Amino acid sequence: MNNKERKAVFFDLYDLYKEGELEGGTLQWMKEHEPEFGAEAENRKRQNGHGIKPPPDDIRQIKYMKCLTYGLYGFFIVLSIWMTVWFYF
Repeated sequence: MNNKERKAVFFDLYDLYKEGELEGGTLQWMKEHEPEFGAEAENRKRQNGHGIKPPPDDIRQIKYMKCLTYGLYGFFIVLSIWMTVWFYF
C-alpha cells in the first residue's frame, strides 16, 4: 500500500477512531499512523465541519436524482387525482 492509499484509509477511519469504535488490528494500525496523518485529518475535519465534502459531480447527480424523484411523485399524485375524478364521473 502506498502513502496515498494509507492516507485515504486513515481519513476514512478517523472519525470511528476518535469515537473509540475500532478494535484489534485496525485500532493498532490507526495508532501507528496517527503521528503521520493525525494533524492533517484534524485540520480537514475542522475546515469541512463533518469531514470530506463530496466532489461537485456527485452533488450534481444527487440534485438531479432529487429533482427527478420529486417530479415523479408529483406526476403520480396528479395521475391519481385525475383517475379518481375520472372514475367517479
